[in-house]
Amino acid sequence: MSYKWKPSAAQKKAFALKMQDPAGQAAYEERKAHKAETRRATSKFDYELAGGKYVPTKSQYEFCCQNYTKFSTPEEKSAADIVISGYACNQSVHHDYIHVVNEKIRNNFPKE
Repeated sequence: MSYKWKPSAAQKKAFALKMQDPAGQAAYEERKAHKAETRRATSKFDYELAGGKYVPTKSQYEFCCQNYTKFSTPEEKSAADIVISGYACNQSVHHDYIHVVNEKIRNNFPKE
């Protein structure tokens, strides 16, 4: 088995302090996003087609219709619109939109 690096307690504490500073957190997020973009640019993996396309289910369609006001951000509203039109027209939609709707369903009906 190969060695996997883990931060020490002092390193964890230093990182937590950095993340409390808004400038430090913003710089960290920017570096992280830039690193991900660089990896994606050189990758041969097709991110657009990954995961496939599916026809939304009746329950997803009904949830979107009945709870449209619960979709607050533009991304969530767009996903709800796409799922509604996909079900109504019996067309496949990208799985990312279905994930957004499923996440909203899970948040509104938590497990007991």
